[in-house]
Amino acid sequence: MEKKMKGIRMIMFTTMALLIGGGAYALASYGETNRIEATSTSQPTAYVEATNMNVSFKMGGRISEIYVKEGDRVKKGQLLARLESKELQDKAAQAQAALSAAEAGVEQAQAAVSAAEAKKAQGQSSVDVTAETVERQVAQAQAAVKAAQAHVNALKNGARKEEREQAQIKVNATKEAYRLAEDNYNRMKTLLEQGAVPQAKVDEAELNYQKAKAEYEAAQKQYEMVQNGPRKEEIQAAEAQLEQAKAAVALAEAGKGQITLRQEDVHAAEAGISQAASSVSSANANVSKARAALNEAKTYIGYTELRAPADGIITSQSAQLGELVGAGFPVFTLEVTKDRWAKFYFPETELDGLKVGDVINMKLISTGKTVKGKITVIQPAADFAIQKPSQNTGDTDVRSFGVKVTFTDLPDHTATGMTIQWQNKGEK
Repeated sequence: MEKKMKGIRMIMFTTMALLIGGGAYALASYGETNRIEATSTSQPTAYVEATNMNVSFKMGGRISEIYVKEGDRVKKGQLLARLESKELQDKAAQAQAALSAAEAGVEQAQAAVSAAEAKKAQGQSSVDVTAETVERQVAQAQAAVKAAQAHVNALKNGARKEEREQAQIKVNATKEAYRLAEDNYNRMKTLLEQGAVPQAKVDEAELNYQKAKAEYEAAQKQYEMVQNGPRKEEIQAAEAQLEQAKAAVALAEAGKGQITLRQEDVHAAEAGISQAASSVSSANANVSKARAALNEAKTYIGYTELRAPADGIITSQSAQLGELVGAGFPVFTLEVTKDRWAKFYFPETELDGLKVGDVINMKLISTGKTVKGKITVIQPAADFAIQKPSQNTGDTDVRSFGVKVTFTDLPDHTATGMTIQWQNKGEK
């Protein structure tokens, strides 16, 4: 009997436990359904979120300077910290010295090119002048030879008939002029004795008389030379002049050899230009090499500077002054404040009418201030956010979607992590 009573009590307890559990499950299911419905039909909340970035050096080293601290607002490109860089600075100085030396080498090589070009131009000018001078000298000497030869031939051939007749005519003319001058002189003297003319007229007549007499005597001498022909000494002198002229031609012809010498100087200058140009190319290559070394050193020096990759707030610092850090070690964590957002979750049954680009009105719970944002992403939430159907026939799964809203007028002083509440769609 006692065993029977114990069995009855066990059944009763089990039945009561099942009833209580079923009731609790039903209540929980009802509460969860009401919570989801309340969320979907009320105004959901989310948090102000921002991108966090790890800020690290591109190379390892010991931190020598830190310019910011946690909580500081920084601008993109702002210097945050620096590594020791003495060795790199020394290498940069060496590279700069090498670059300066290479550039000086280029200047020297270019100066050598200019000097060689000037020498070539001078040589070419000398060739042109020498050639022109020699040709002119040869032509002059040949003309002198022809003139001397003609003179010799004329002397040897004697005067021509025409020249003898001309000489005779000149003698007759000067003789008549002499006679007239003599008659006039005698008449003037007679008139002077009679007091008819002054002494000046007599002097003038005497001067004309003496002049006519000299011309007549010279004409006679010339006529005699024409008649008698040149003396032997004159022919010999003329022949000597002819030989001298021929020697001048030979000397002028020999001067053409100077042109060849000047041309060789020009060729030597051209070779010097080629050599100097090669030196310029080599010097330019040295400059490029030195500049590349300097740029490399400057690049590595730039790696010793840690700069903010974006505008934001330093939220944490993981390394201290004097600490040795490796490349990629997160020295600071930067919260990017330029683009902040909130992500709201909705069941798919409430997404109708929402699309990317819609303007949304929201409220900061802490201040009650209304802010605006724009929907940038709508994407399905994780599987655990799917609302499963109850045992009622005809129910289906209800999936949740995350709606990301990027703020367009969120005050800068708003702290990331504050609660934001969905209000309604606004006007674009």
